[in-house]
Amino acid sequence: MHTTPSEQLVAWTESETAGFGERVLVLPHRLHEREDLIGDAALVALLDLLPQGARHVYTMGTDPADRSGWRQGTVGSRSGTELLRAVQQGRLWFNLLRVQDHAPAWRAALENLVAGVTASLPGLEVVDASATLLVSSPTALVHYHADAQPNLLWHCRGRKQVHVWPALDPRFVPADDLSAIFAGQAHEWLPYDRSYDRQATVVDLEPGSVITWPQNAAHRVSNTEGVNVSLSMEFSTRASLRRQHVWAANRYLSTQLHLPVRSTRDGGPWAATKATSYRALRRMRPLPSGKDHTPTFQVDPDAPLGVGALR
Repeated sequence: MHTTPSEQLVAWTESETAGFGERVLVLPHRLHEREDLIGDAALVALLDLLPQGARHVYTMGTDPADRSGWRQGTVGSRSGTELLRAVQQGRLWFNLLRVQDHAPAWRAALENLVAGVTASLPGLEVVDASATLLVSSPTALVHYHADAQPNLLWHCRGRKQVHVWPALDPRFVPADDLSAIFAGQAHEWLPYDRSYDRQATVVDLEPGSVITWPQNAAHRVSNTEGVNVSLSMEFSTRASLRRQHVWAANRYLSTQLHLPVRSTRDGGPWAATKATSYRALRRMRPLPSGKDHTPTFQVDPDAPLGVGALR
């Protein structure tokens, strides 16, 4: 049975969602039944449709503890058919950014998912949401990192294993690294040691499962079977934005104005003052970015691992 575009893709019970936002949860969904969104033909059409800037592609090694092989590439002038073939045969990870801005079917699907989530969680007020479609090779992986905003990973095709660590635990998420992520000064990467795995929650994801974890929890992902297709739905709430602004304010005030601010408490008048001050100051004097998006390869479906020389 396949869902039609008008059917609800998610509906959870109160018992299923107990602890949402506070612990790792794995819940059911029906997005994986939408062949018109996640089938091969749909992926090829989307890859052809998206502008160059919305198609981010990466390659990597095979060791989750060695990030030196992680490289960003470019799709060049390759067609959607060629790009999908490269994913199938190579070791690539595509981030197809903000698909809701370019494909009406994905805009409707995102609205469907947000409506289902908020209906199942009456206390959750979603201020904003965006959808990144992840299309990746059978052996691809994403290294240890933490995201600024909460997200839900809706898994649709293939199989993957996800490791998740306790959120805001300084053993796994150093405060300085997280503040740089919040301020947009650094990519989401965090220092990782294999010994961390002993404290991780490990989840094997199959199509039809969505995983969520507390905001800023460190995690890493390894594909285990087949071409993987997942939707990463990043969303914001007033509370999540307040936390981001407080942490970013700490970094701004300490690095730019050399003020001794360390408290990460995101409630109360002092937190509100810091957040407001940061929003005003960053417009006048933005923090320098340490992010590098320089491509070092070009996707080539006929090259080893789908990684060709940059032209």
